[in-house]
Parts: sequence; C-alpha cells; structure tokens
Amino acid sequence: MKIKIGNNNKIKNSVIGSQTSHQESNKKSFGERHPILISVIITFLFGFLFLFSFWDSIVKYIENIFK
Repeated sequence: MKIKIGNNNKIKNSVIGSQTSHQESNKKSFGERHPILISVIITFLFGFLFLFSFWDSIVKYIENIFK
C-alpha cells in the first residue's frame, strides 16, 4: 500500500507521529532514571560509616548529657 502526498513534494525535517516518550527519557537526570540504585548506594555508605568505633564515644557523650 502506497501513500502519495501532493505532487511529488519532498518532506524534509518533519516529525510524523508522537515521539515525546523517547525525547523525555533523554531529558531525565541520572537520579530520576535510577532512584533505587542511588538509595542502595547511599544506604551502603551510611552503613559503612556507622561501622567505625568513634560512634561509641559520641553515643556515650549524648547519654551523659541526659543523665
């Protein structure tokens, strides 16, 4: 099945149909595209920080304030 438009006119630089979904995905930032990955990375970073022993002295200081 052929589609004939006009009298042999050339169509240049035109968009036929809706292509917004492809264009919108390119505009999203990395955080908007991968929110779960970012939350897992942040969770591991904070978990790693809480492994250090200097937190014990901070907890003891806070407990002594409220005694």
